[in-house]
Amino acid sequence: MRQTTLLKVFAALAVFGPAASAADSQLMSMVMPDAKILAGVNAGSTRISPFGQFIIAKVATLGVGPQKFIAATGFDPLRDVSEVLAASNADPSRPGGLLLVRGNFNVDKIVAAATANLPNVQVQSYNGATLLSGTNPKTNTIQALAFIGDSIAIFSDQAAVEAALDRNGASSGAPVAIDPALAAQVNQLSSKEDEWLVSSVSVASLVPPNVAPSSGPAAQTLPILKNIQSFSGGVSFAANIQMTGQAQLSDVQNATALAAVLKLGVTFVSAMGGNNAQLKDLTQLLQAIDVTTSGSAVNVSLAIPETQVEALLNQVLKPPTPAARARLRSHRLPNGN
Repeated sequence: MRQTTLLKVFAALAVFGPAASAADSQLMSMVMPDAKILAGVNAGSTRISPFGQFIIAKVATLGVGPQKFIAATGFDPLRDVSEVLAASNADPSRPGGLLLVRGNFNVDKIVAAATANLPNVQVQSYNGATLLSGTNPKTNTIQALAFIGDSIAIFSDQAAVEAALDRNGASSGAPVAIDPALAAQVNQLSSKEDEWLVSSVSVASLVPPNVAPSSGPAAQTLPILKNIQSFSGGVSFAANIQMTGQAQLSDVQNATALAAVLKLGVTFVSAMGGNNAQLKDLTQLLQAIDVTTSGSAVNVSLAIPETQVEALLNQVLKPPTPAARARLRSHRLPNGN
């Protein structure tokens, strides 16, 4: 087991679930007060949905790797996770994020597997929680994974995890510390969407200052994107997979421009997919995107039959034919790259 295996598993949990009710209040109480972007999922209803069953079947084809992990830790992400909440302060100058997971964790077995397979892991108790920590050699930062009882896991750098544990210990039943307007958006979206994302920060603040294309479509599009003041979206799983999104622009003119860019992008991709079987299936789905404006807001929605999504994923994940592999080899550089 490599050093990042446990962390990658927790970071990938968002693939497997939607939310059937409002975001977990205890998880929300541990989010940092300066959070600007939040995303959530809940695995409960996805596991019994047709799409959830399809994804579970696909994961089962990955081989013995996942089974070895499950055997070593007693933790099966497809079975044991009920909700995931991720938060970010969206500040490039001092980036900070937090991942919180509610589920069923065999903490003793996870700790035993971590200490047996991961070098330099430290195990301690902090504010009533079990905390595992270790240095990430790539970033030279101390990362931590904490367990509150056997039902909540928290991952981030150690200082952020300890701060979340402090908020949990001090604020049982207290109101959420984040911006009230952002919390209201989270409550609204998480109550009706299966997977959701809410941001109260402008896109301009997320773009590094040195990113400034001098020509081409990017040079024309980036200024429009930078006028997005906030954005949100969600996905709902049923017989139709329903996706919705909204971007709040600085003014009506920029909202109209963004809507035009989105419509042009769909048209462009559709034209590209004319002679490609895989792209053709995708473009047929993209043509169902509905882009509208309401004042300075741009709304995007898309409803896709779940069976069509399965068919598209089966096509994309299908092993390449011998002819396709031969074409790939013929396009490789002489050094094999």
